[in-house]
Amino acid sequence: MAVIVSCGHDNSPDPLYQDQWYLHGGQNGKATNINLARIRETGKGVVIAVIDNGLDINHEDLQDNIITGGVNYLEDGAKQTAGDHGTAVAGLIAAMAYNGIGIHGIAPDAKIAGSNVLRAASMSNLAHALSWEKEKVWISSNSWGDFNNWGVPIGLRNVVHIALEEGVRTGRNGLGTIYVFSAGNGGERQDGLPTDNINYSGLVNNRYVIPVCAVNEHGKRSIYSEVGAPLIVCAPSNDEETRQISTTDVMGEAGYNSKSPEDNDDYGNKNYTKNFGGTSAAAPIVSGVVALMLEANPLLEWRDVRMILAKSAHLTDPDDPDWSVNGSGITINHQYGFGVVDAHAAVTLAKEWKNVGPETMLTGEKEVAAMIMENNTTGLTREITIQEDITIEFVEITFDAPNHPRIPDLEVVLTSPAGTASRLAEKHLGLFDFFRYAKWRFGSMRHLGEHSAGIWKLTVKDLGAGESGLWQSWGIKIYGHR
Repeated sequence: MAVIVSCGHDNSPDPLYQDQWYLHGGQNGKATNINLARIRETGKGVVIAVIDNGLDINHEDLQDNIITGGVNYLEDGAKQTAGDHGTAVAGLIAAMAYNGIGIHGIAPDAKIAGSNVLRAASMSNLAHALSWEKEKVWISSNSWGDFNNWGVPIGLRNVVHIALEEGVRTGRNGLGTIYVFSAGNGGERQDGLPTDNINYSGLVNNRYVIPVCAVNEHGKRSIYSEVGAPLIVCAPSNDEETRQISTTDVMGEAGYNSKSPEDNDDYGNKNYTKNFGGTSAAAPIVSGVVALMLEANPLLEWRDVRMILAKSAHLTDPDDPDWSVNGSGITINHQYGFGVVDAHAAVTLAKEWKNVGPETMLTGEKEVAAMIMENNTTGLTREITIQEDITIEFVEITFDAPNHPRIPDLEVVLTSPAGTASRLAEKHLGLFDFFRYAKWRFGSMRHLGEHSAGIWKLTVKDLGAGESGLWQSWGIKIYGHR
């Protein structure tokens, strides 16, 4: 059994640490990275559930950090072993450090509980996996989504919604399970138009989860990474013609090495891969950082973790024109959320953070009953006035236009009393015409820290020709604290 000496993250002797540019910036220090150096926390005492296709519980760089048993959803008696994707995810979070082999996990003293639910992904199984041992599981790391890159709204199934809600309400002894999710890989533009947006996914646009986008080694949005107003942070991952992510692989000839062995020959063994990527890699990087935060301050509630990540993220791709400053002075971007996760800044802020206290919700509704005219750049704007003032954490918008036949033509923008715009939907490609915005719930993190009181505006435009439809109503829910 390997002996781990917990001495932080500086100058790791693990042989493949040099390839983990996403931790330290590479040999020249210039690659985008999560600023892991100088942190003494290692995730000790934190339990993380990897909700995936299983993981190699006998992996040389993982076995001492894996809680045996895990969750098995296969009837043939197979355990949670041999999952290539899950093994790669687990290594990014908690590969052992200072053992003279392999890579360096972000939280190398955290414990991992595996799950193979993606090999039997019914809604009831997914809900069970998300709520499994929620008293003991601090973080749920999810490198999966709606299996939807179609640009159409896929609602959050009620059984999964209940699992998430129960997790944040009762998990971790009432402090709330931290749900980290991949933002999705459907963001590549086609024919000059975007495809998917995380606001078309009820699974990742809700306030219970932390959606994570991806940037490449140069700090620019990975071509596939989905955009959207609910984004919180990005993390480094792969992209076209840029470096990929090094992590653990299934031991031996299986896993990613069996798919592209020529790219891994220089490693000298088949237990690791440098071919991982997608927002699947970005999410566990954030999960590892959250583990460090919770070791530094175990009393953080789930809402506090979201706010700390947002306020401690560092700016990336500064020339991108979408960067703006919201009404509370926080820098925001529809592609990057609040920026790239910064481990050192997040842990530092976590140590001094005072929990914000009980959550308050304000609501408003507006009947519209007006036609959204086709091919009209002016559109319709309707207002809701909120009288009470709280500090905003998250905003939900219910948009009801159930008979508009072409949702890809619609642009929907929310504007706060401070003048901050949240682009909730945009003209995009959509594969199927039978989906509708029928009381659809959009989300936005972009108003974090703003005041709620004042006039909120929703502007809807139909930017396509040939179809029009009725905008029935809209509503707003503002979550925050006093």
